[in-house]
Amino acid sequence: MSSAHADLTREIAQRLGRTVEWGMRMNHSAASSLNINTSDMFCLQALQSGSKTAGELARHLGITTASTTTMIDRLERAGFVTRTRDPQDRRRVAVQLVDDRARQEIAPLFAPLVRSWLQHLADYDEAELRVIAGFLASVEESFAAEIEG
Repeated sequence: MSSAHADLTREIAQRLGRTVEWGMRMNHSAASSLNINTSDMFCLQALQSGSKTAGELARHLGITTASTTTMIDRLERAGFVTRTRDPQDRRRVAVQLVDDRARQEIAPLFAPLVRSWLQHLADYDEAELRVIAGFLASVEESFAAEIEG
C-alpha cells in the first residue's frame, strides 16, 4: 500500500467518523425542533421503512420493550405514530408513522440536506456513483455486524 493510499484511507475513515457525528447532531437538532427526544427521532426514522411491532422496534433501537412501549405512547400522543392490531393475531400490534405528519413536520427539517447531497451527487458519473453506493453499502453492513452481532 502506497503512502498516498494510506493517507487517503485514513482521511476517508476520519471523514466517515465526522459524518456519523454530524448525523447524530442533525438528529438531535431535528428532535429538538419537533419537541421530542433523540430516541424518539430514531424510532421515527426506523418507521420510515414501514410498520414494525414494538418488539421489532426494541431490537432495532437496542432498548427494552418497556422503554419502547413508553416511547410509542409518547409518539402516539404527539401524533407521530399510530398503532394497528393485526386482524389475524389480535395480540400483534403494528406501529406506523403518520405519513401526513412526517411529510409536514419531519421531511422539511431534512430536505435542505438531502437537496445538497443530490446536488453533489449530480457531479458524478454512473460508474463513480456505483463505487459510492457500494462503499456506503459496506459501511451499513459494518454497522449492522457490530450492532446486531
